[in-house]
Formats: sequence, structure tokens, C-alpha cells
Amino acid sequence: MRIKKRLTATDFELLRAHLRNFEKKNVHALRRILVDGIMQKELALELGMSKEAVSAMVGRAWRIYLQHGQRPEGWRTVEVTLPLEYADVIEELANILNARKHR
Repeated sequence: MRIKKRLTATDFELLRAHLRNFEKKNVHALRRILVDGIMQKELALELGMSKEAVSAMVGRAWRIYLQHGQRPEGWRTVEVTLPLEYADVIEELANILNARKHR
């Protein structure tokens, strides 16, 4: 029996900090699979990827989640709604801060 890989939105945001090597479109695809429950085969068709490639991407992200699923000490998760032009800036700032944390 396979374990269904699902995360809450908060858990996914904790995982996102560890997905720096993933392309932005793949991080978005992972969220749709792990949080929204979109079927991997459905997303594979939508992205023009093989089912095996999507499965491998999800498996890799899941292993990262199992290894790093905890929020880093002294950090907190904040969910905000922003205009698009500001959301990109805030995501980039979060990526910079995460990269500095891992130096």
C-alpha cells in the first residue's frame, strides 16, 4: 500500500525553504500535488512531463521534507496576501535569507 504524500499549506511553506535547487515552476507544481491534491499524472500531462519525472520530483521533495520538515530555530511562518509585483519581491527576499542561513 502506497502512502499518500500530502502536506498542509504551512508544512509546505516550511519545505519551500529547502527547495532552492528546484525551478520555480516545479515548486508550484509540487504545491499543487502535495497541498492541493492534484494527481501526479494530471500534472504531468499539463506540464508536458513524463509521469515518472513528476513522481521522481515528488519523491525527492518528500525525502527533503522528511529530513528538514521542522521550522528552523528562531524562525516563524507568516502567510500574507500581496499584490503580484510585491509577492515576487518578498519571495526573493525569503530565498536570500534562506541562502544566508545555510552558509
